[in-house]
Amino acid sequence: MEETVTGAARPIDRVVAMFRDVRSARGGGVLQDGREGFEALLARLSIPGDAEIWAASVGGVAGYWVRAAGADDGRVGVMLHGGGYTMGSAKGYRAYAAQVSRVTNARIFVPEYRLAPEHPFPAAVEDARAVFAAVMDEVGPPSCFAIGDSAGGGLILSTLWELHREGGQLPECLVLVSPLVDLTVTNASFDELAGIDPIVSRNGTRRNAAMYLAGRGPDDAPAAFPMQSALDWLPPCLLLVGSAEVLRDDSRNLARKLEYEGVHVTYSEYEDMVHVWPLFSEFLPQAQEALREIGAFVGDRVVGAS
Repeated sequence: MEETVTGAARPIDRVVAMFRDVRSARGGGVLQDGREGFEALLARLSIPGDAEIWAASVGGVAGYWVRAAGADDGRVGVMLHGGGYTMGSAKGYRAYAAQVSRVTNARIFVPEYRLAPEHPFPAAVEDARAVFAAVMDEVGPPSCFAIGDSAGGGLILSTLWELHREGGQLPECLVLVSPLVDLTVTNASFDELAGIDPIVSRNGTRRNAAMYLAGRGPDDAPAAFPMQSALDWLPPCLLLVGSAEVLRDDSRNLARKLEYEGVHVTYSEYEDMVHVWPLFSEFLPQAQEALREIGAFVGDRVVGAS
């Protein structure tokens, strides 16, 4: 409720209140209510007035290009939005994409990839793969990076798994924010932080995973279970997670795996932060800090126009 949000004592309390509004909206378990609640939250995030935004199709997939004022057209990020594979939208992520464009000095494409249960696995992977292939054909891998949060982070790994298997080109680096990378939904942090995380739960994640996988498991959908495959071929990865979210162990375990397999990984765990807190940079200092970290990581690796 608005009264709760505006009266919050700390910026993070405002985020928690906004997430609880979404959780209340889907309390009856009706997916459409959850979708509408999440879109209502995203609509409250302000798009900078000087950002350029236009609808487009990349690789045959609709979405939005977002470019902050002065951003380099020669540097491109592909942003895969969160929402448990069942909700969220490219339209809703325009404000966040504008902030990422600003700190990375790049134009960002946010695809409207297909959602479950209407379009279960591998529909989202097929869409994202087509977008990455088209972007890298345009600017080349050294000028391309991937960024995704929550299920969007997991979708990045699944998509790159497929591209790697096919011998395709990979982006120069990855940024994963609060990623959902383990669809077995068995990590201990689901229990440890169940009373703290205001938006994600074990039961909700299991429901979303079931809708997305539609009965598939690691044997017949290995791309959907990247933690069970070797990932030593991945480009450098920045991994950001909050210490107060139930997906914390997804990130901790992924960071350990990548380090063991020899992938360059930068892991940052933000104290007391909840799921996908960088969305809220308009008023949350730790989100602003995370964006600076994203900008520095990408800036050190991705080349722009000559």
